[in-house]
Amino acid sequence: MSRAWTPAPGGAWVDAAPAGRQAALRLFCFPYAGGGAAVFRGWAERLPAAVDVRPMHPPGRGKRFHDALRYCLDQLADEATDALAPLLDRPYALFGHSMGASLAFEVAQRAQARGLPAPACLIVSGRAAPHLPARDKPIHALPDELFLDEVMRMNGTPPEVLEHPELVKLMLPVLRADFEAIESYRPEPRPPLNCRIVALGGSEEEGSAEATASWRGYSTCGFRGEMMPGDHFFLNGRPESLFALLNEELGRAL
Repeated sequence: MSRAWTPAPGGAWVDAAPAGRQAALRLFCFPYAGGGAAVFRGWAERLPAAVDVRPMHPPGRGKRFHDALRYCLDQLADEATDALAPLLDRPYALFGHSMGASLAFEVAQRAQARGLPAPACLIVSGRAAPHLPARDKPIHALPDELFLDEVMRMNGTPPEVLEHPELVKLMLPVLRADFEAIESYRPEPRPPLNCRIVALGGSEEEGSAEATASWRGYSTCGFRGEMMPGDHFFLNGRPESLFALLNEELGRAL
């Protein structure tokens, strides 16, 4: 099914830096399905002062609530790369969780293909590499109740999001769009990335160790795989280990 869409201006995707801020490294953060920039609230206080944390704003949520949703991960990646291109005047890193990991990976691929500066590090969290087959059948076209049941079963979005009927009504179109984008994602094989890759998984999530290790061949500049305490949403539950690792890796990049 084709849908009309228009490109978003770069400023819609990423906020401007605070006045007078001259950080040494920018960290662009991509949220999971149904999530927005608020996922990364408080991150700046837990990372080195030299790191400029830039949460990404996908359409249809948060400050972009009235922007048209996207149903294709390639469209999202094209727009996000266009938005980031003017901001790559200093070292940067990419972080993405779940769907956001695939989106961050595609932005890194586009940066390489366009001859833009490569990230110092690509951190992919809670997501298998693109060559692994999907473990679950597509669910984005199911009736509402069945779709939400499957989202809960798959641990595809934080449970607290689905506990309030009024919030579910607002989030349902966003979740459907994001699940359609990731379920229709079929990237062609491409050369490995010329940046370090760090892959993270939740120790309590089935198949997470395999998913984390699956990224090993995607970089020519080093790989690190680590298991974090918790389930798929370890970044929300017990993030101490995550921030310890991020501080180490971003410090290395600095």
